[in-house]
Amino acid sequence: MEGITLALQLKDKVRGPVYANEPMSRHTSFRIGGPADVLVVPQDIPDLLVLIKALSDLQAPFHIIGAGTNLLVRDEGIRGVVIKIANTISHVNRLGDGILRCGAGALLPQVCREAALQGLSGLEFAGGIPGTVGGAVTMNAAAFGGFMAELVDTAEVITYDGHQMRLNRENLEPGTKTTRVLAEPLILVEVDFALKRDLPERVQKRMQEYLRERACRQPLSLPSAGCAFKNPTGQGAGRFIDAAGLKGVSIGGAEVSCLHANFIVNNGGATADDVISLMRHVQEVVYSKFQVMLEPEVRILGG
Repeated sequence: MEGITLALQLKDKVRGPVYANEPMSRHTSFRIGGPADVLVVPQDIPDLLVLIKALSDLQAPFHIIGAGTNLLVRDEGIRGVVIKIANTISHVNRLGDGILRCGAGALLPQVCREAALQGLSGLEFAGGIPGTVGGAVTMNAAAFGGFMAELVDTAEVITYDGHQMRLNRENLEPGTKTTRVLAEPLILVEVDFALKRDLPERVQKRMQEYLRERACRQPLSLPSAGCAFKNPTGQGAGRFIDAAGLKGVSIGGAEVSCLHANFIVNNGGATADDVISLMRHVQEVVYSKFQVMLEPEVRILGG
């Protein structure tokens, strides 16, 4: 089904905006990516449920994304529908007893700042992690020894056939850079974080310390998708890439960062093919030198 035809059908069903042939470079931190046939931003959870039912009736494939901060879209784009949950389903409410309820589309840095202002401790390590609450919990994002899934009290998810359920932390089945949400897959729509009370100024101070350290270590001024590769057990992927002499190596507009070797940055005009070719080159060189096969952390869609 052509993008324009499908978009027109969906516009009659959902309240959120629907875009046909939407360039995905507008929706990823890499600023790279061909067009999606259709991109939909559901207005709220009921709108998302209506959308999932409509896509099932139309037998249209779909992909879920957040803010696109861990995503590389191929130059050929994405066939079917992309459902974007970022800056929508973004409520943040304090429930008492240290519980902070957040919509999956809430931006994580904003949630961390709000928690600090309210004197809720636990999320300080995550203040510099870009993207959404949903994306960070789904992949169990980590920084400075902290893991997102460890802070989850419960999470509301939707199956791809539209069934809603609430999972506790154990049922979320967190692992290294993964959870049950990613593995099944499920659609995460809301998270209750279990945080501890502390003085707001103390929480803010700790978060600022993490942010300063992050700014010194990562190439935040250039488009990227964060860490390109997962860390091998007990070791940093960046150390292998650096030891292999790959800092500064480039293919087209994609370059291994000279500041942090596990970042591949868009130096201007990079294509997805550039990035993928550079990632493969890094994997081959690291394996030839250390017999370690680096596993991509960046999610690649399309083609």
